[in-house]
Amino acid sequence: MKAKQSLALSAALIVSVSAAPRAQTPAAAPVRDSTKQLLIHELLTLTRAVDLAVASMEAAVPVQKASNPRIPAIFWDRFLTQARSRRGELETVIAAVYDRHLSSDELRQLIAFYRTPVGKKVIAEMPIIVQESMQAGSAWGAQIGTSVAAQLANEGIRIPPQSHDQ
Repeated sequence: MKAKQSLALSAALIVSVSAAPRAQTPAAAPVRDSTKQLLIHELLTLTRAVDLAVASMEAAVPVQKASNPRIPAIFWDRFLTQARSRRGELETVIAAVYDRHLSSDELRQLIAFYRTPVGKKVIAEMPIIVQESMQAGSAWGAQIGTSVAAQLANEGIRIPPQSHDQ
């Protein structure tokens, strides 16, 4: 049972690591306004938002593999295969988020922005910005972990080394 829980937790972590921080949201409902649906699709296509989300998942898998060596490699292979093949579902979920937070006019303005030279540059640079931001966040988190561990050690609280055999 523990292996199944770890497997489910790892899958959840992959998704949460690859997605932007967000509040709990209701299940994705299809966008009802067909004009707005087309605008959202155009924006997601223009910004390559789904590509970026899938690429973030792909980038997170090696870290998850290393952190969870008891999970068989075939799980990660199949996870990525399904993530890639079910991109349409991800677009539907993301579209519902955009629908809840942006008006049609705001979507038009964003599309216009992303068609400008600076908007095109943002799109082109975003994959590396996300990658470098993830690396920076990981390093930052490691520094905090080291600092907290040192504080606890000074207080006489021992932190056992992480075991990959749990």
